[in-house]
Amino acid sequence: MDFLVQAGTIFKNQFLDVFGVTILVPIVIFILSLALRVPAKKGARAAIFMAIGLTAFNLILNILWGQLNTVMVLISGNIGKTFDVVDIGWPAAAAIVYSNGLGMTYFIVGLVWNLVLFFTRVTDTFQPTDIWNYYYFVVWGIMVQFVTGSFVIGLLACLFMNLIVLFIADFLAPALQEYYGYEGLTCTCVCVTNIAILAGLLRWIINKLHIKEVQLSPEKIQEKLGFLGEPAMIGIIMGLLMGIVAYWGEIGSTVTWGTKIFPFALTLAAMLVIYPTVSGMFVKGLIPVSQTLNARVRSGKMNRKAFNIGIDPAVYFGETATLTTGLLLIPILIITAVFLPGNRIIPVADIPAMPFMAIGAVAVFKGNILNATITGTIWYSIVHYIATDTAGYFTQMAETAGQTLPEGATYITSWCVSAIPPCYVVMKAFSAPGAMKFILMAVCVVVYVLALWHFKTHRKGWFMFFGASEEYADQYMNVEAAQA
Repeated sequence: MDFLVQAGTIFKNQFLDVFGVTILVPIVIFILSLALRVPAKKGARAAIFMAIGLTAFNLILNILWGQLNTVMVLISGNIGKTFDVVDIGWPAAAAIVYSNGLGMTYFIVGLVWNLVLFFTRVTDTFQPTDIWNYYYFVVWGIMVQFVTGSFVIGLLACLFMNLIVLFIADFLAPALQEYYGYEGLTCTCVCVTNIAILAGLLRWIINKLHIKEVQLSPEKIQEKLGFLGEPAMIGIIMGLLMGIVAYWGEIGSTVTWGTKIFPFALTLAAMLVIYPTVSGMFVKGLIPVSQTLNARVRSGKMNRKAFNIGIDPAVYFGETATLTTGLLLIPILIITAVFLPGNRIIPVADIPAMPFMAIGAVAVFKGNILNATITGTIWYSIVHYIATDTAGYFTQMAETAGQTLPEGATYITSWCVSAIPPCYVVMKAFSAPGAMKFILMAVCVVVYVLALWHFKTHRKGWFMFFGASEEYADQYMNVEAAQA
C-alpha cells in the first residue's frame, strides 16, 4: 500500500498540482482523440478550445464566487442565530483527501478502476477526464477508515461509491444531453447529480397521479414577462433581492447601492448572458471526439450502446434555469436550516455552489424551475441532518490533516460534500459495528448488482424515468441504426 500512496502523491504533485485542470484535461482529451483515431490536427484544435473554455470558466466563476460568498455570509449573519457546526467549504474536504494516505492511493487505484469498468463495459462513462472530483466520494471512504480503523475497508468503500457515481452518470446522461444540448457528455461530479434520484421519483409520481404541472421554465417566464423575463433581467432581479437582504443594515446608503448591491446584481446578470457562450466554446473542443464516436457506433465499428465523457459540472452551471433554481434555493435552504429541529448547521461557505447542485434536478424536469426548486428543497434539507450527523467524523479528519477549527466552532464540515445521501448510506453500512458491517456491505453489493442488471436490460425505461424523452432515448440508443 505504501507504493500506491507514494505513486498517488507523485501523480498529484507532478501532474495535478503542476498542470492543473486547465491543462491536464485537454491533454487527456487529446490522448483520447488519438486513441479514437481522430486526426491529430483536429485533436489538437479540440484540446486548445477546451483549454480556453476552462480558463474562461475559472475567470468568470472566481469573480462570481467571491461576490456571492460575501453576500451569503452577510445573509446568514442577519439571521441572528448561531450553530455549533461550521460549514468551512468543499476545499476543506479536498485538503483532507490530499492529506490522507487513502486519498492519495485512490488517485492511482481509482484511475485503474475507472479504466477497467469502462473497457469491461460495466459503465459507458469515461471518467478519467474528471479525476479531480474523486474527493467528493473518497472523503466518505476516509470516514469509513476512521470509524473502522481499516485502510482496506475504507478503500473498498471508495471503490463501491465510485460504482454509484458512474451508475448515476450513465442513467442521467441522456437527460443531461437532451436538455443542455451537449452530446457525448455526462457528469461524474456526484454532489450535483445524485439529486436526480429524488427528481426521477417525484417526476414518476407526478405522471402516475396525473398531477397538472406548473411549467415555470425560462421560456415561459420570458413569454409572460417579456423583457423582465430575459436571462439578464432575471439575474438583476435575483441579485437585487439578495443584495437587499445581505446589506439590509446599510440599505439607506447610496454608497452601498452603488458599490455593493448594484455591482452584485450586474455580476449575476453578466453570468447568465456570458456563460452559455463560454460553455459553447468548451464543448466545441469535444465535437471531433463526439462526431468520431457517433460515426463509429453507427457504422458498427464500435460495438457499444453508448460512450460518454465524464466532465466537470461547470459546463452546465450558467444555463438560465440552472442558475435561477440555484439562486432560489439559497434563501430557502438557509430558512430550512434555521427552522428544522435538531439541525446544527447553516450552509455558508458551500451555499454559493447551489446552482451547480441544481443540475441533476433541472435536467430531469427539463428546465422546470418550480419542480427543480421543490426537489432541491426536500433533498438538501435532508442534507442539513447528514452534515450534522457526520460533523464529528469530519472534524476528526480535518484535525488529523492539520486544520484548525474556526473561533467559536465545536465542529466543522463541508455542507456540499455532505449533500450526497447515497454515499452517506454506504458509509453507514461499511462502518457498522462488528459483523453487521459485512452483512450490510453484502446487501449494498447485491442491491447494486440487481440495479445494474435491471438498467442494462431496461435502458430506455431508465432513461425516460430520469427525464429523457422517448424520442431522444431512442436516438441515444441508436435504435434507427440498429434497425437499418
